[in-house]
Amino acid sequence: MDWPLVGMLPGLIANMHNFYDWFSEVLIDNGGSFQFLGPWFTKFNSFTTMDPRNVEHVLRLKFSNYPKGPDFHSIFHDLLGNGIFNADDELWRMQRKASSLQLKSQECKSFTCGSIIKSVNNKLLPILNHFSTAREPVDLQDLMLRFTFDTMCIVGFGMDVGCLSQDLPSIPFASAFEHALDCIMFRFFLPPTWWKTLKFLQIGKENGMPASIQAVNRFLDHIVSTRRRELQGDACPNSNADLLSCFMRLEEHSRDDKFLKDMSINFLLAGRDTSALALSWFFWLVATHPHAEEKIVEEVNQVFGSSAKPSLTRDTLHQLTYLHANLSEVLRLYPLVPIDVKHVMEDDVLPDGNHIKKGHRFIYSTYSMGRMQSIWGSDCTSFRPERWLSEDGTSCRQDISPFQYPAFNAGPRTCLGKDVAYFTMKAVASMLLLHFKVKVVPGHKVVPKISVTLYMKHGLLVTLEPRETSLRA
Repeated sequence: MDWPLVGMLPGLIANMHNFYDWFSEVLIDNGGSFQFLGPWFTKFNSFTTMDPRNVEHVLRLKFSNYPKGPDFHSIFHDLLGNGIFNADDELWRMQRKASSLQLKSQECKSFTCGSIIKSVNNKLLPILNHFSTAREPVDLQDLMLRFTFDTMCIVGFGMDVGCLSQDLPSIPFASAFEHALDCIMFRFFLPPTWWKTLKFLQIGKENGMPASIQAVNRFLDHIVSTRRRELQGDACPNSNADLLSCFMRLEEHSRDDKFLKDMSINFLLAGRDTSALALSWFFWLVATHPHAEEKIVEEVNQVFGSSAKPSLTRDTLHQLTYLHANLSEVLRLYPLVPIDVKHVMEDDVLPDGNHIKKGHRFIYSTYSMGRMQSIWGSDCTSFRPERWLSEDGTSCRQDISPFQYPAFNAGPRTCLGKDVAYFTMKAVASMLLLHFKVKVVPGHKVVPKISVTLYMKHGLLVTLEPRETSLRA
């Protein structure tokens, strides 16, 4: 409803408890797109959509007309600075090119894959075995976040921060990081002048934000200064293949601590949250769909055989076709970035015939797109991994447009770390299900949390049972 003076904002606030599903229903009821009208005295009008034609238009065909924009930049600047996820134009292109060159190098790929495999074998499996032996419930989402945090710090900065240890130590950075993300998401639901006023007065979600940002910056200062000292004292500094070391060797960035810190926090946001949260939703869905679990375990056994120490390699993980289909299905239903926002530079007409005005926001819902019958059929809300397989079931489908399934973005901003994310998820998922059966604690409620990335609001409380050895025969 469009109320006098305050527009549609009351309806939005009233449905915050169930935002993603409510938003999907509103889009569906309005034919896939609608104009959200904010309070009349604010610049808060938005065009919202789930139409893949509009998404392709914005992300590819008219890319230059739809940057992140000044509002997005100001919302995220406290946390992400001028990093790649918060940058536009030449600053974005420079970072994209530099990041792509590093991530695609054979040296970086080998170091990344080797670090992930070591972390799975030497850190994750032992702590899972501890909780299984103790028969204690554990928050699997917390474990996944700790695992990816440790792994990304090794891959990104060449440092093991020890987040995933048996006593599950408190990590101030992680708590501060998640609080900052909560605050940033809240800013998206308010006109800019409103959240900036709350920030100035330190009220509500903004209370504690400065302390969180300080904690994040202390961690980043430590990371950059420590790595710089280590490289200066290293007899063979070029042998370091972590991402931060690679950037420090680039002449144009070697002395720019601000750039290095921004790069680091953006890398952590992408690497930590993406794989950890996707794995959390995966284990929940698999635990509640025994048929899928059985087929995954069967496939993993076929690929790895009966070896007590399965050989994790790119080749063996590539063979896990059904597991890959399951992960893709998870990301369809629970995309890690459930909504995305763009700024409209000039008036435009979208493919569905809607007009969009300069200065407005363009919002597309990745979460809603995964629930479109026109793309996924009448069972679009059901978990069915088979939809991702070829007719003979031997390979994954390649005919689904990224603009229908923008789980890793699409167009020029397509995620550079997609392959690393799938490698990480398949390594963790295959080894965990090979050794353990995941059971969700009865009565535990699993719902999405309103945040920049799709956390489970109450975590994922599970028990782990050793997998029967007969399954490994």
